[in-house]
Amino acid sequence: MEIRFASRHRRRWLAATAACLLGMPLLASAEVSFHYDLPAISPETASGYTEKPGWETQRFAVAAANPLATDAGYQVLQAGGSAIDAAIAVQMVLTLVEPQSSGIGGGAFLMHYDGSTVR
Repeated sequence: MEIRFASRHRRRWLAATAACLLGMPLLASAEVSFHYDLPAISPETASGYTEKPGWETQRFAVAAANPLATDAGYQVLQAGGSAIDAAIAVQMVLTLVEPQSSGIGGGAFLMHYDGSTVR
């Protein structure tokens, strides 16, 4: 009785396995098409280019993506800090006001010119 049960169980298992193995290629080759009825959306129009006046500086300049960060870097340089100090201040403020774009995992670009050692 136990042998007959094991044999019947094994045949069912083999039949189910064969059905799965033969059915998988059929399911994989089935073509599915989706029909979306979304309204046609035109792309956003360009915001345009506006000419802006240039800037000149005699001592230092700070540029950042946010005016608060620019002001923080400017204040550090005005107080006598180095360019690295200003860059750290700018990045700290950017981490607060734009955490999705800046910080440890974000982008921080730096250009440093040391006029006293470069001739």
